Amino acid sequence: MTKILCVDDDADGMASRKEVLESEGHQVWQALSAAEGLRILQTEAIELAIVDYYLVNTNGLALAADMKRLNPALAIIVLSGFGQLPGEGVGIANSWILKGSGPRELLVAVRRIMAEKNRFPAKTKT
Repeated sequence: MTKILCVDDDADGMASRKEVLESEGHQVWQALSAAEGLRILQTEAIELAIVDYYLVNTNGLALAADMKRLNPALAIIVLSGFGQLPGEGVGIANSWILKGSGPRELLVAVRRIMAEKNRFPAKTKT
């Protein structure tokens, strides 16, 4: 079971992703804003964040950078309507998914990222 945070101002789309992820046994938190997502990240042991690129008052890459500062080991998937992430997103996000893709693409990305994360765990500072 992976602890996943979904941040999207589209409540319906986020609810659909939550249903798909929970059907695979993942525990899912939802946030309708970047501020709410950051609050959840500070109180829960989130392993993976799925973030929409377009958010009210910010964009997903800025949020992803803030999330990485709070939790450098956090894996991040950005949902994008562009077909690809803008260049500055390449170093921040582990993956991107075309917004509106089906559940299969989401689950494949989650499985791949978590397999990589478990195979190459982040080193903790001592």
